[in-house]
Amino acid sequence: MTAPRFRPLLLVALTLALALTLIGIPTVSKAAPIELTFWNYWDGQNGTVIQSLVDEYNAANPDVKITNVFVGWGELLPKLQTAAAGGSKPDIAAIDLVWVPQMVKTNSLVALNDYIEKSAVDLKDFYASQLGVVRYDDTYYGLPVSTNNLELFYNKDLFTAAGLDPDKPPTTWDELESMAKQCAKPEEGIGGMELYTEPGEGLTWQYQVYLWQAGGSFLSDDLKSAAFNSEAGAKALQFWVDMLQNGAAPQSPWGLFGQGKGCMVMDGSWMVGIWAKDAAFQWGTAPMPIPTDGKAATNMGGEHLILFQSDAERQQAAWNFVNWLTSTDVQVKWDQQTGFMPIRDSVATNATFTEWLDKTEPRLKAFVESQKYAINRPPVANYAEISDAFSRELEKALLGEVDVKTALANAEAAVNKLLAE
Repeated sequence: MTAPRFRPLLLVALTLALALTLIGIPTVSKAAPIELTFWNYWDGQNGTVIQSLVDEYNAANPDVKITNVFVGWGELLPKLQTAAAGGSKPDIAAIDLVWVPQMVKTNSLVALNDYIEKSAVDLKDFYASQLGVVRYDDTYYGLPVSTNNLELFYNKDLFTAAGLDPDKPPTTWDELESMAKQCAKPEEGIGGMELYTEPGEGLTWQYQVYLWQAGGSFLSDDLKSAAFNSEAGAKALQFWVDMLQNGAAPQSPWGLFGQGKGCMVMDGSWMVGIWAKDAAFQWGTAPMPIPTDGKAATNMGGEHLILFQSDAERQQAAWNFVNWLTSTDVQVKWDQQTGFMPIRDSVATNATFTEWLDKTEPRLKAFVESQKYAINRPPVANYAEISDAFSRELEKALLGEVDVKTALANAEAAVNKLLAE
């Protein structure tokens, strides 16, 4: 029986491998990819898009395998805090920007300064307010990956019915109040300018826009004391109280605008996609009106990417993904497919992105153009408690139980107590 012809070749190969090993030359073997986990709470369309981007990255980088893990919004922060205390940690996480201070305090995050410097990341291209969330004593503990902001929505049908020009939304506080009063028809259940008057972050988040437009600050620069009990703070709150009392704003539960019963509302960029599909009326968007002696400002939400400490090889691999995901080209795709706002100027001015806006949803332009004026909520670890305490005191003024001066003084005392803790 004749031996198979490949055996001599096999013997030669084995002999060569043995010889190379004996003289100290290692044989080549394919290393297993570095496996990383990425926790986030994106679901729906956002979840579909992030999975496609992770798949794209894995295909282009076979030496790394990133596993995208969905964790519900209400579960993610507790799981991350447990992980930081010694549990099983992800390598990368996308977290709500207001959680960043709490996670930095765990001392489990990777300081990114060296990675940023070696990768030649242009930090000036990111909006400064975005980076302010993750910078502590000139050390960066993350990068922004998504954002949104608040601007004006107005019902064109109700504008027309009230004799207002549906193509000329208000640009100042005076115009906002005047148009809201003219458009409102309480006897028909139609409100003018819808305000968020219920206690909680919704009230704080919306009032802060007016506060900043009036030139005020929510907390002091060192984040150790309240700063809203000021002339600007009183001006902003009095404007709300006046609109509620003179009929420009309805004293009613939130949600009139989406029902077609509110002439105007300040709401988030994420509502553009929702109302584009669901609203049974014609509507438009515009930058939020500002006081005549004020300045453009809005509030921002969104997520930031953080890395958990591990060995050098894993941290480098995790950083490479973060650097890629926050790059201009990838962010253009991300924003187009999710409706998030640009986190960096090179995205907002990117020709592909601006052409897409013109063709698909020009009503997002007001949000894109105003993102550079977005201000982050103060990066303090107990912000949620501060927001709740603040809103409870403001609600009393909105209900007419106390005057503006008293409400702000009581809110100041409550917030300063929490900051001292």
